[in-house]
Amino acid sequence: MLIILYTALWVNGIFINRPRGMDIITGLPLLITGAFLVLSWYRTFRVPYPTRSQQGKFILRLLLVSYLTYYLLFMVSEMIFWPAIDLLTMPGVRLPLLLVIFLTGFILSWQNEAAAGVCFILWYIITLAGQIVYPELLHRGAYQFIGIVIFVHGILYLAYHFRIKPCKYTVYDLKPFDRAYHLTARRLITSVQIPS
Repeated sequence: MLIILYTALWVNGIFINRPRGMDIITGLPLLITGAFLVLSWYRTFRVPYPTRSQQGKFILRLLLVSYLTYYLLFMVSEMIFWPAIDLLTMPGVRLPLLLVIFLTGFILSWQNEAAAGVCFILWYIITLAGQIVYPELLHRGAYQFIGIVIFVHGILYLAYHFRIKPCKYTVYDLKPFDRAYHLTARRLITSVQIPS
């Protein structure tokens, strides 16, 4: 429900009340809270209980699909409300380039998290460079801050790939009863001395 409310903030900020675009930034906690509520639902109803790696992958995918929706909404509003953009000259050529990089990262995120993280960070670097080189892009209100979320998402994908994904199985991924059983079994195995 919170994710739907955040989507309504996006529609309001980019189509209805354009001067109130800052609602998109201040409403970001709605998206994060909604995503973690969906994650708790996933943990509750997934059989067997999802591992830490599966939970990380689920939350990253959920946020990425949400952000793809918002990115496409933003692109549609760019085509409707801003003057015609020449896509063959700078800075207009950045829009299709950024879309291709984002979609590449989106597709890679299902199999190769490290490459997806690099694509999202590259997307943000190109966006930031365009805002520095072309000052007319800076005067667009809250929209200049939207890309920060994709940058953070790229860092999270890299962290997932290098920190969480290698841990295929840990004691903390188990439910409490299974965790106690596993720890007891480990203690019994390590306490037995094998005669040599």
